[in-house]
Amino acid sequence: MKYVLILLAIVVTSTYCYAQIDTIRIEKGDLVTSDLKPGLHQYLVYFENPAKKRLGNSSIWNRQVNFKKIGGRDVIEIEQYWYMSDTLFNRYVYSLSDKKTFSPIFHKTKMRGAVEAFDFDQQKVSGSDSVENNVKKDLDVSLTEVTLNWELDLEIFSTLPIKKEGQRFIVNFYHPGGKSNPKYYEYAIIGSEKLDIVNSSSIDCWKMKIDYSQDAWAIFWISKKSKEVLKMQEYFRGGFRYKVKFLTPIPMTTK
Repeated sequence: MKYVLILLAIVVTSTYCYAQIDTIRIEKGDLVTSDLKPGLHQYLVYFENPAKKRLGNSSIWNRQVNFKKIGGRDVIEIEQYWYMSDTLFNRYVYSLSDKKTFSPIFHKTKMRGAVEAFDFDQQKVSGSDSVENNVKKDLDVSLTEVTLNWELDLEIFSTLPIKKEGQRFIVNFYHPGGKSNPKYYEYAIIGSEKLDIVNSSSIDCWKMKIDYSQDAWAIFWISKKSKEVLKMQEYFRGGFRYKVKFLTPIPMTTK
């Protein structure tokens, strides 16, 4: 009977560990921002239509990460240039976040001549009145707690405190200016996988999944060593979207 009880305790403990849920509290510094790598991070983004056996809508995303001090505050500056196959839809994104917690400070996008800009604090997200021709100047979203900038998900995922398979992270995200209010989303570490690269070598990665709905999901491959997101596969409306990180980024000669 003693051994049965011990075995039962082990099973219960293992089940609890596998179902461990970590709610990311931004203000408490739960994100390991020291794991974020500065420099140019470049991704190939494209869509796959399995029914038509077709690839398309390819683009290159340049994401430049810098650590700076602005107004006496240590910040993470992330500057993005999205180069689309149709240049009409090229997009520029500029974001500032607190270096210690990753809490957003400022965010601006520009596409097709339209500018959207936002200021963040602990109580609200508002349209920035310091940016000329801001089409979102009247935005005012109240916050019950600090949210993260969903436009910076690839960088934020590099700072999650991933330790083992079975962890589940509850993360409060908001897409600046989007239709949805800030909301908690669940990301689960569903396993490990080695991604093959050049010369028959590989990179050991965590696999992290989010289920948006019954028929929509995304899986991220996050390097266990560098913490960077190396690959994403997303499924929705019967097709796939991929993001694949270049191991050797190529800076653009023009912007």
